[in-house]
Amino acid sequence: MSGSQKFVLILLALALLFVAGIGYYSTWFNALFVAIFICVMLLIARPLLMPAGYGANKIRALTVVLGMGIIGSGSSVLNTLLPTIWSLPVLQNAPAWLKSIQFISQPSPWVITFAGLVVIGVFYCMRDKTVSGGHPKPLKDDFPEESFPKKLQAFCNALERDLITVDQDSNWSPEYYTELQAEVEIRKTNGVASRKKIMRLQDAIRKDRKSQSFLILGVPGAGKSVALRKLAKDMLAEVKKTNRVPIYVNLREWVPTSAAAGNRSGFTVRELEEFVINNVSQRGDVFTKDFMDKYFRDLWRTGRLFFIFDSFDEIAELLDANEDSDVINSLSSVISKFMATHPASRGVLSSRIFRQPTRAFLADKVLEIRPLSESGISEALSRYPQFTEQVRNELFSHRQDLMPLARNPFIMALLGEWIAVKEQLPANQAEIYKNYIDRRLQLCHHRLSNAGITAQEVIAVSTDIAWFVFRSSKFGLEAPVKVISQHFNSGKVDAVLEVLRYARIARVTSGDEKSFAFVHRRFLEYFVTARLLQTPEEVPTSHIPTDSRGRDALVLYAQLCEPAEAQRLADLCWSEIQQHFANPRQRLRAIHCLRFLIDAFGSRREVILPFEDALSDFVMEHVKTGDSIILAKICLEATGILSESRAAPILAVAIVGTDGWLRETAFRACRHLPKMESGLEEGIKKYVLSISDVHFWASRKNILLSLSLSDALSGVYRVAQLRLWNMKVSMVCCALLCVVMPFIVAFGASYAAAASASLFFVTKTGKKEKPDNSQGNKPARRSLSSLTESGFFACSVVLFRMLGCLILAFMSIIGLFSGVMAHTIAPFAAYGGFGGAYRWWTAALIVVSGLLLLDWVNICQFVRRNIKALLNLRKWLSNLSILAVSALMVWGMFTLIDYVTRRPLATKVFVGIILLTCAGFVVVVAIRVFVALRECLRDRRMLRSLTLSPALTRTEIARVFSACLSHYGRLQYVQKLEAAGVSPSGEWPAEFRLAVGLGDAWTALARLEERWLKLDR
Repeated sequence: MSGSQKFVLILLALALLFVAGIGYYSTWFNALFVAIFICVMLLIARPLLMPAGYGANKIRALTVVLGMGIIGSGSSVLNTLLPTIWSLPVLQNAPAWLKSIQFISQPSPWVITFAGLVVIGVFYCMRDKTVSGGHPKPLKDDFPEESFPKKLQAFCNALERDLITVDQDSNWSPEYYTELQAEVEIRKTNGVASRKKIMRLQDAIRKDRKSQSFLILGVPGAGKSVALRKLAKDMLAEVKKTNRVPIYVNLREWVPTSAAAGNRSGFTVRELEEFVINNVSQRGDVFTKDFMDKYFRDLWRTGRLFFIFDSFDEIAELLDANEDSDVINSLSSVISKFMATHPASRGVLSSRIFRQPTRAFLADKVLEIRPLSESGISEALSRYPQFTEQVRNELFSHRQDLMPLARNPFIMALLGEWIAVKEQLPANQAEIYKNYIDRRLQLCHHRLSNAGITAQEVIAVSTDIAWFVFRSSKFGLEAPVKVISQHFNSGKVDAVLEVLRYARIARVTSGDEKSFAFVHRRFLEYFVTARLLQTPEEVPTSHIPTDSRGRDALVLYAQLCEPAEAQRLADLCWSEIQQHFANPRQRLRAIHCLRFLIDAFGSRREVILPFEDALSDFVMEHVKTGDSIILAKICLEATGILSESRAAPILAVAIVGTDGWLRETAFRACRHLPKMESGLEEGIKKYVLSISDVHFWASRKNILLSLSLSDALSGVYRVAQLRLWNMKVSMVCCALLCVVMPFIVAFGASYAAAASASLFFVTKTGKKEKPDNSQGNKPARRSLSSLTESGFFACSVVLFRMLGCLILAFMSIIGLFSGVMAHTIAPFAAYGGFGGAYRWWTAALIVVSGLLLLDWVNICQFVRRNIKALLNLRKWLSNLSILAVSALMVWGMFTLIDYVTRRPLATKVFVGIILLTCAGFVVVVAIRVFVALRECLRDRRMLRSLTLSPALTRTEIARVFSACLSHYGRLQYVQKLEAAGVSPSGEWPAEFRLAVGLGDAWTALARLEERWLKLDR
């Protein structure tokens, strides 16, 4: 028995005797109270009895005890117990001054607040800041060997040195590290899923201590490997606190040997285990290998390893596999089982979105890395002094071909180096890679001279090596050095590999089985492109419609090849689009070809000219008719390769539409137009002003940056700036009103929430929307439901600003005639200096405060758009006539009421009619409420009874979606599909369309369909 356990037994014995004594000498009720108090204190002080190493818990416990002591000292219950305690025989001789001490009956609220803040501050400052969180068991429990902590530290040092070496070989430096943005999908065991934006990928993992497995998805070059290596180094620095060891493994180095010769789907956990052990053992010396042989399996099985698996999609067996291949499912299952060997084991797996792990990999949380935002790009490139305002405007406004590349952190860093040297933008993507490689080889001129080779020979041999690796389906993106040397059988190859490693263009692993890989797959694609330029007959054009491994290299090739070859590729893509876009079974091929046109020929628009008219009509048809939201959105992206005269009418139709997804896409595309037509500019202003206050405030930085980069959008930029300032003034005014008149603010907020709920109820229940495409190019009418499209909270904010202004204006005027209302509307009048008086200037000040709450930018825009109607004399006369008739009707009604009240029988009849009218209105509303609630409850019961399998068909999804009676039910069904991770098969029924204008439930399903088709890239 340990000393801590003996101490606990002594405390329990003393506490038992104390409780029994109180029960004997006082009452058993007091004894029960004391017993409960002692149990609570022992529970709180439990960390104090833990072994050494729990200092933070001790401080937390002491803080809580002291805080409870301060708060408890003000309890009158303790004062009632004091006479009983002093009456005990052993305390009868206590000094009189001690017996006279009384606890305060009511402690100061400031003391209690201060104690609470101290406790909260201590807990916050001493929170666990480690990435992985501590292991539930002390290290000595599983590894009692005295020398084990030193061995573990030496092993961690070896892992850290290897990560530093990899970063150096990859030319990575913390100076160029960019925090990544991730969209987080949380999948829980109860089937609930939610998505939220989080600004830092590291925080997304650090804040979650319960998830056992993470899946990180992102495009090549998004920064997954850099972020994971940084994560591993951060965790290695915390091993003493967490007792967890991060194991970083790049899966592209794994060449499975047990794959079946036919379908290549046989993989085992044992095979992955051997690879991990061999891979990690080669990173250090003999002591590292000895540690792995002795302790790895024990660390693994006790859950003390945090596995970080990188580059799942670059495993050799997956590079040529189809999306539905059994190989992907088998490898996903093996890695998942490997991570879940022990309940305390945790791990991360990263992959591209294309060929990502299947549901067999049981990921508790999916972190999907999103491309860098425009503000992120601008901030990162601003580190280079040569990135001037002129270069920035040219990049964001005129170089549509470079913008998709700049959203990639890796290429953005290379672009920054190019700008730092050339002080201008490159002509194409290839110049970025060429500049980097040429500069690196220039720095290696001494090595080249000693090896007897030239830079041109290095590039030529590198091209041959890249082509060999690209064509090989066995080694993927990484090949053994021995195999490369044997294949080429040339003395120059070894020298070139060493130069590439020294120049940090490629990486050669250490150990007996050395392997070679370029530091990034983009360099591999560049050298493959160089080979294709030499031998155009070997161009794998079949990779374009299938989006296979050579697609990105072909994009680069299309930017550099001869005009005739570029025209051939463009014609090939357009032919695929014409042939397959209308065929649902082959439509994906056409979509891949359309996106290839967008990515490859943004800087070579001349190749689009032969079919630009047909392409423009094709895009306009899908945007205008709106039979499919997804196709309309993808076609809108193609406006970037059309001429201004062709793109502007298409964007004008989309920007004034009813679908928020298409309007957002059109808004991003408008920035690249050199000049703006008045109709299109007015549509963009309407779109900017239609963004909800909540979303506009959250995205204000990106919105203003996008608008500031185009001279054509200067008018829209001024409107956005004015709206932002209007929002800031309204927020300050609202904050002041919360302090000065909290009752009025609460009153207005309550009414706004109730009105917003009513609007949602009226516009969102039992509504069967139908698309309305009969208006052609005319702007779609915005119904009352447009106010509710942005969400309940955003709608409540809009209504609060209007209602708050009306309430303050109305009550301030009434306050001039009512003393009670004056004290309600201006509670500060009760303080000295005002003398309780309510003056006209006080009412004016309150009215101005209410007016500051309004959205004056929208009001001014409305007045400006309707100024002609407002100044129309005929309409003024018409409105005055209507006002006069209304006044006569009101006067007649009051006259009738006055006449009726003079006759008792008529009064009863009149009151009865009024009551019947009100009753009829209430009945109509009640019926609508009943019908809507019945529909919602029916949908809820139906959805609860559904059991979704990952292998649903689109026909089944359409049947259930159409069977939902309420808007609420349809949205809940879409969320349930997302939570279940459904991967549907088949085609949508002919009568079911995800058309434009049907509502946000259809838009939500369309967004989900885009993810199912893996087009959200």
